[in-house]
Amino acid sequence: MPPSTRTLALLALLVVGLGLSFAFHATAGDTQITYEATAVEPGEDPASVADAARNVTDLDERLSDTSDRHREPVRTAAATGSFEGSLSPELDIALDDADSPYVAYNGSYYEWTLSTRGETTNATIEMRETGPETVFDAVARPAAAASSGVRTAIDEGTATNGSLRSGLYRQDGAYYAVAVESEAAVFAQVASSIVGFVLTPVGRGYAAVALGLLAYRYRDPTRDRLLTPRRAAAVAALALPVALVGTALFESGSLSRIVTGPASATVVAAGVLAGVLAAQRRWALLAGTTVGIGLLATAAIAGALGVVGLIFGPLAVLIGVATGAVPFGYGYWFARPAPEVSAG
Repeated sequence: MPPSTRTLALLALLVVGLGLSFAFHATAGDTQITYEATAVEPGEDPASVADAARNVTDLDERLSDTSDRHREPVRTAAATGSFEGSLSPELDIALDDADSPYVAYNGSYYEWTLSTRGETTNATIEMRETGPETVFDAVARPAAAASSGVRTAIDEGTATNGSLRSGLYRQDGAYYAVAVESEAAVFAQVASSIVGFVLTPVGRGYAAVALGLLAYRYRDPTRDRLLTPRRAAAVAALALPVALVGTALFESGSLSRIVTGPASATVVAAGVLAGVLAAQRRWALLAGTTVGIGLLATAAIAGALGVVGLIFGPLAVLIGVATGAVPFGYGYWFARPAPEVSAG
């Protein structure tokens, strides 16, 4: 006899859950960043040097989104050597963390100092134009002392190496700016890793729900309403050991991951309990259970991560509630009378 619709649906959920359980490994495991080495001369456009060297800030790029009238303090400092006064909020944001000793501005290099006063926008800007040779001598590092990835990029033009460090390098009297080939590609890789990180506990929550429901279905194949609140709670609780085993076997095993992963997976799996309570129209218990599980998960994540957990805890709960809509549907479905009572 072919499997029933409910059995096929549970198997599909299990497959999806197992696939998502390794989402982070799939997105982060093969992360490759390509770096490009470009030969540069001291007299050339300094933008490529600023892109590569951390000791040089591309001030033109920083100010590209700042309206012209708010750039006056920088123009004054470049022309007279210094500016002291209040910065507009727009300029203050643009110059945030611009603490390198040199800047590239209007095609020239300047020695740069930015001093702010507490939490105010009052600041002192000091700029003194300097020759590109001076900057190159101060910033460039010998390629011979750099990693093999840097030397490969210089010799071959590009190199793919996660440990390679951007910068201005000197080899055989020539200078090379080594920087990420595509910032967009790096952003895409980071974004995909974040998505994978988020989906991993979601997958383990789905897998736990599928395993729990399959076990009950195997135990009571002819039961009309397979799920009760007590059974649904047991299915949701199964996410804890499933996620713990997955974390211990396939991840770092750090305290933060051991706590955050299972806590997030449990919130996702708790959707099955919410579905059962909704099917029984027990709204007060549904609200109390949802809030209670959310608070427990937030407390656990905050305990593992500290203060930052007070931000990521509620965020993980919100993601868990949203992705828990799938277990919610299964809980609601399996709390209703089955369309067929024969074993599947």
